[in-house]
Amino acid sequence: MASFTASINSTNVRRSVVLLAARAQIALTSAFMPERAVEIAARLFTTPPRFPQTEREKETLATGARFDVATPDGRLAAWRFGEAHRDAVLLSHGWGGRGAQLRSFVPALVAAGYQVVLFDHVGHGLSEGRQSTLMHFVRGLDALARHLEGEGARVAAAIGHSLGAAAITAWLNDTGRGFRAVLIAPPTSIERWARFFARRLGLAERLRGALQGEFERRLGRRWHDFELPQAVANIRAPALVIHDADDDDVTVASGLALARAWRGAAFVRTCGLGHRAILRDPRVVADAVDFIARRVVFAPPPAAGERSAFRAPAPVL
Repeated sequence: MASFTASINSTNVRRSVVLLAARAQIALTSAFMPERAVEIAARLFTTPPRFPQTEREKETLATGARFDVATPDGRLAAWRFGEAHRDAVLLSHGWGGRGAQLRSFVPALVAAGYQVVLFDHVGHGLSEGRQSTLMHFVRGLDALARHLEGEGARVAAAIGHSLGAAAITAWLNDTGRGFRAVLIAPPTSIERWARFFARRLGLAERLRGALQGEFERRLGRRWHDFELPQAVANIRAPALVIHDADDDDVTVASGLALARAWRGAAFVRTCGLGHRAILRDPRVVADAVDFIARRVVFAPPPAAGERSAFRAPAPVL
């Protein structure tokens, strides 16, 4: 435990030093070379932190079958659990994360009769690339699904965490696919995140606007397309949104907003788990598997000022 705590403290110190250096660089270039400041901010905005795998993650991956998937942005490292002919459930991690962070879902899904495929998004974990964006995540999901379908499997569902959940939303909205989606701690606004990011870097609003314009030009998409309600306008797939009331990274209001905007979506609020421990909670795992396997009916999101329609999932009769 002591070594684990020391590792966390060391990581936090490195992050603080990097942030201070970035703020100083942005401040200097903003005054004299604003275009250069936008370039630096764009590089920082698209460079995910990369952390080594934990021993538990390594143990999980060692029990899966490793394979690679080609994408327009580089090769993805992926692992299959369960028999390859079964319907597949994709596990999509968040920004700066790794596929094995969703390892707690694997045993229950395999026991329920699915093959489970977890993977590292481009620029993360053992996958290729150094830069990544929401659109990189979306293209990775699409490439992985096509790879599995090329092997004769059917994608039955996807579970996503944080930005990995937002990517599933964007992918479903773009493609019209109808599989079941479990979205854990999903953010709902790229623009709000960009404003937060800009404030941390000390980037002036006019330069933040220029940064947004540069990304829209590169990716060929407006950020407005990924804001609610546009982000879910074309989706008809069933969804379960799970969000913790004590999430300090992505507030529960974000998950509620998504569930309310998504036609027919269900919502589960947890407490005391935060943004990451929610991925290891047995009740959350059980809810996700029950939703995917259609074992229970979950409550819709409560309207503003109201409580949930019922306090727990109801068995399917």
